[in-house]
Amino acid sequence: MRLVLPLVLLAAVGCAGCTARPAASGAPAGSSAQQRPAGTTTRVPVTTVAPRSPAQSGVTVVPPLSPATPPAPGDPAVFATAQAVGVEWLRQWCAVDWREPMNANLDRAARFQTAAAARADRRDGDDENTYRSAREQQLISACDRITATESPEAPHSAEVAYLIISARRVDSASGTAFEDRPVQSVRRVVRQPDGRWLVDEQVEAG
Repeated sequence: MRLVLPLVLLAAVGCAGCTARPAASGAPAGSSAQQRPAGTTTRVPVTTVAPRSPAQSGVTVVPPLSPATPPAPGDPAVFATAQAVGVEWLRQWCAVDWREPMNANLDRAARFQTAAAARADRRDGDDENTYRSAREQQLISACDRITATESPEAPHSAEVAYLIISARRVDSASGTAFEDRPVQSVRRVVRQPDGRWLVDEQVEAG
């Protein structure tokens, strides 16, 4: 996914295809940006903050080598609260494996979204070029430490919540982790007529 840095409801603050972002020009020597595999891209409508290599963070993490498994069909607990569905949406969105079909993570995440949100995320998904690059480099991404908290700056009701959904994302190539970084998105989450909560489109300040 392409990485964008929107002004969301927090003033300071995909992939969809989820291949890792290329190093920025002028990155300082020894930065994690220079440790990323060459030619990789990130196509993500989620804010990322202060990328760090696993060595810099002092944490050794190896992403799972299999895609995230969604809850069993009909599991009501996932859809019972805005926070629960927000966490599951980000977990599925984050889990990318080069052995899967293109944008398989978006297909899984769509189950926890409104149709409009799923369409919006797919616009930022992988294309044939970024997917080919991910397969060539055997890229895998996964998220842990996922949280969903209500934004204190947004209105909430019994039918609509505004959540700050955050996690730590770890990227690896050919089985070796090369970066971990926080990711964050502010999302509207909407209660459906049948009582289920679903993640809606990303919210920007304005």
